[in-house]
Amino acid sequence: MGVTSNAVATGDDRWGESDSGGLLAALLCASPDLVAVVDAAGTLTYASAASESMLGYRTGELIGASAFDLVHPVDQVGAFEGFASTLSSPDSRAVPLLVRLRHANGTWLATEIIGTNHLSDPEIAGMVLSIRDVSASMRTEDALRDSEERYRLIVELAREGIGMVDAAGITTFANHALAELLGMTVNEMVGRSLFDLLDEDERVLARSRIVGSEAAIHEQDLRLVTFDQRVVWARLRSSAVRQHDGTHLGAVVFVTDVTERRALEQRLAEEARRDPLTGVANRTQLFEVLSPILEAGGLTAALYVDLDGFKTVNDQFGHTLGDEMLRIVAVRVRAAIRGVDTLARVGGDEFVVICRDLESTEEAVAIARRIREVLGQPFGLAVGSVQIDSSVGIAFGHSPDADGLLARADQALYRAKRKGRGRIEITFDDATA
Repeated sequence: MGVTSNAVATGDDRWGESDSGGLLAALLCASPDLVAVVDAAGTLTYASAASESMLGYRTGELIGASAFDLVHPVDQVGAFEGFASTLSSPDSRAVPLLVRLRHANGTWLATEIIGTNHLSDPEIAGMVLSIRDVSASMRTEDALRDSEERYRLIVELAREGIGMVDAAGITTFANHALAELLGMTVNEMVGRSLFDLLDEDERVLARSRIVGSEAAIHEQDLRLVTFDQRVVWARLRSSAVRQHDGTHLGAVVFVTDVTERRALEQRLAEEARRDPLTGVANRTQLFEVLSPILEAGGLTAALYVDLDGFKTVNDQFGHTLGDEMLRIVAVRVRAAIRGVDTLARVGGDEFVVICRDLESTEEAVAIARRIREVLGQPFGLAVGSVQIDSSVGIAFGHSPDADGLLARADQALYRAKRKGRGRIEITFDDATA
């Protein structure tokens, strides 16, 4: 430094004799870092003006004090070792040391100290210490560590599966929830391709959407076969990870087990297409089935079935027994039709049977006769044996007009009812006739 410590401390005239000396004095005075000099025993022989702004000690107050008296007890061993290491060699390499120093108000300040050995320099005759306040950065680092720890705990304790995959789809991180969902341990997950668990038909498309070059934010439900051979429906939400220059690094993937949810949705969807009383198809499912059948071609018949005398049973014995009879009717009609035929309840006591791919119109008539036969047999109800009859209207069609076919079958049923009930009436379209 080319100046004695006393000259710095006292403002000796030699500092003002040259521009360089004045500049150095001004820099030391203005620097937010504290510059100090200690002798071979660790006694402070100089402390710059920053001792007041940083540590609260007046200028010159620290001169003659042991530097180690300012060091936090926990940090003293490290400070002694650093001091001894720097002291041992005149050309020792400066190594930063984190040390807490006592403030004049009794608190402790986190500092970074770099010491250089200038004992052999007669102008300095000591060790120069450059001391920087790092309390703010230490608090930032502590906060960052705390934040990282909180996020780590959130990820590890999350019930949702969370993982990271590289650009090749290889798992680089998995939390416990993801490993458990897929029937593996975390160690087994890392290094494996997540896409190996997908159905082969979905694998290529899923890979392109999640880790492809154009991947961004994506969500889809996929069928997975887990490591322990369970079939799981999982909702995958992924977000591409890229470097600042746009290079694709992989993706963060959130995986939720939606197996039960999908089963419930499917069950609700099926229930919405079923008659809740008898369990046969309702009008919605009837049209879902009928339209594709008519579009495929082939001889198709709609049998409109109405129960003769059911209203009397319902009025006489009540709706509970009436509902029981309707359930039995559905069972009997199912037994009378073919396996490829569809039975639907479209009204209170009205049912429709769709007969597809018929060999002839007579085949539909034979099915209608079987229906009338089984429905004409006595019903054993709680009030005793009850008997009813039935009427059937039949319409045939080749064109893809579901509404028209059902309307004509209803017209045929109306004729059967008007002619005295308990009979079968047939309506042909032009193509069938």
